[in-house]
Amino acid sequence: MFSFPRLAAAVLITASMSAQAFVRHDEGIGFYVGFDNRAVFPSGGYAGLPNPNHNRLSLLFDHGDHFHGIGTYSFVGPAPHPGVLDTNSNNRIPETYTGDPPLSLTAGSGLYAGRMRSSVGASEYSHLGIASIQTLSSFAPGTDENILFTSSGNRWSGSLTGVNVGLQLLNATPGLKIGTEAVLDLFALSSTILLGHGNTFEFKPVFSVAAAALPGTYTAEFKLVNLNPASPYGDSGRFYFDFAVAAPVPEPSAYLMMLAGLIFMGTVAARRRRM
Repeated sequence: MFSFPRLAAAVLITASMSAQAFVRHDEGIGFYVGFDNRAVFPSGGYAGLPNPNHNRLSLLFDHGDHFHGIGTYSFVGPAPHPGVLDTNSNNRIPETYTGDPPLSLTAGSGLYAGRMRSSVGASEYSHLGIASIQTLSSFAPGTDENILFTSSGNRWSGSLTGVNVGLQLLNATPGLKIGTEAVLDLFALSSTILLGHGNTFEFKPVFSVAAAALPGTYTAEFKLVNLNPASPYGDSGRFYFDFAVAAPVPEPSAYLMMLAGLIFMGTVAARRRRM
């Protein structure tokens, strides 16, 4: 039987897990786009300094009851006059601080036949869909969606009216393509694509490589851009998505052939020693 302290701890853990619900993972959405309305840093070594992300688009990872900003601008060096970087140390998916391996790719079919592609898996980072933060704005107070939407004191919840959200591909490992379920290579003709209107868009990318691609880590580097010059919001910092291509596992028949070859070589060597 549980003692009261252990039972209480179990209840607290359950409540915590409930509060950490990932609100649209069942739809494949794990990321949102908002803008940072915090004008200055409120605390820490750079407290009181102007926030370099203020009014910039930000890629936000759904971490349950709050967001993690991915690839946002950051300061480097001592206050009161630090330098500004257009990225930060936790700028990758999977997030750098976790130490998680790159996301896995699985065998595709249909449009992706003969290719290895991204898909939803065990990793919380495999829900690669991106939506406007305003897709969470209509939910009632107290719901998981509303808790996420208003987290960090409504830091990210401002309207994106007038913003045309674009995704710019800055660099990619050769062979890595970014598409959708209907298009294999979205960036074949341009380095920037329009995701849609700031308050309503949804985008579900598919990352893929040829089935015979060399083993290793395949990386795409992006930033979010505002394609409406009349809108006041700036571009995001740089961020990365990492994927792993594993070495092919030999078929059982290959193992048998290898074993037969070793046995043959051993037999020949033994015969030579007896001669």
